[in-house]
Amino acid sequence: MKKKEYKKRMEKEKKAMHDFQENDATKNIKNGIIITVIVLAFLLLMFVFTKVKTGEWNLFTRKNNINYAAEAQTTKILCGQVLNRSEDEYFVLAYEMNEDTSSLYDSIIQRYNEATDKLSLHTLDLSNSRNGSCKADKLNISNNIKELKLSVPSLIRVKGGQVVASYTDYDAIKNTLYSYVD
Repeated sequence: MKKKEYKKRMEKEKKAMHDFQENDATKNIKNGIIITVIVLAFLLLMFVFTKVKTGEWNLFTRKNNINYAAEAQTTKILCGQVLNRSEDEYFVLAYEMNEDTSSLYDSIIQRYNEATDKLSLHTLDLSNSRNGSCKADKLNISNNIKELKLSVPSLIRVKGGQVVASYTDYDAIKNTLYSYVD
């Protein structure tokens, strides 16, 4: 009888071991599937976040059907181009674009560009090393480009390749440009 009991016990243990291994394998498969789903969801979220952050997908902004006919009417020029633009009459605003005060001039330019009846406005970055030949402590108005020296800030009005007016302080520049704003 001991052999039968021993055989039964061994079969019972084999069956228990088989059930345990089957449950363990099933549990491993479930865990693998769950981890795979979590990783794929994370990668999908990162992909969507990257597309939204870079602006390729505009999920959170409303599109307006507004057409802007004249976007930027201000052009950046170099020192040598101050007196030889294609327009007959225009302004040149010279200031250091990398300074803290540049935002003041940027707002003036933006408001000036909203005007409808105005002269074209060109900007000259005096912080640019290529424009160093025009930069000076004191304004020196000359119709010879080699002798023309601009202080920070300066607004000059050019007509027919000749400088006809100049302004060197913030209030004068602002008032002159705002006189064109509606």
